Amino acid sequence: MTVRADIDIVVDRPLDPARPVSVLLWDADGVIQHPRHEWAPKLDAWGGPGFAEAVFAAEVPALRGEAPFHDILAGVLDDWPEATASVGDLLELWEQVDGDEEAVRFVQEVAASGVTCVLATNQQDHRKAYLRRVFGYDAVFARSFYSCDMGARKPELAYFERVLEALDVPAEQVGFVDDVEANVEAARQLGIRAVHHDPTSGVAGLRTVLGWPA
Repeated sequence: MTVRADIDIVVDRPLDPARPVSVLLWDADGVIQHPRHEWAPKLDAWGGPGFAEAVFAAEVPALRGEAPFHDILAGVLDDWPEATASVGDLLELWEQVDGDEEAVRFVQEVAASGVTCVLATNQQDHRKAYLRRVFGYDAVFARSFYSCDMGARKPELAYFERVLEALDVPAEQVGFVDDVEANVEAARQLGIRAVHHDPTSGVAGLRTVLGWPA
């Protein structure tokens, strides 16, 4: 039985050999890298119930580049004097991520075919610097669009509008893969050929959802 989701995948697959895109946007977390563990329990262990929620909410302006993440975290700790973590402890938590070497090799494989591969990720300034330094994404991707540099974050339409403007490529020639469905739906609103990736499916699932030939 064919369901709507199956139809969407067939129609939207950015790397379908019959009509591949010229540019493919890749999300980072959940696609080419993966957090080592759930961060919320660790945060709440440091600050008590609600501390994780407060930290994640406070990160949003930093994801848009409105303030340095270090300064935002210092403000959160001022509001939670009972917390046992330091700013350094909190920043280190955002560094606890593992790169997916197989996924990166797949990116390089796609790029070698002539498709321009671009990183499109929500990151604040500290984590952006960490990813560039540790994982060397500048050498993997032709361009990178970190939300902290764009003044907007996924799934805000402004993020994708600014990416399209910078690329100067028609939306129908741009593909996008992300593990967050809200981000995929936002990109589709602008005509980007976006697909959802389930991180548990691994690189095999990534190849399938993108339409890359076996």
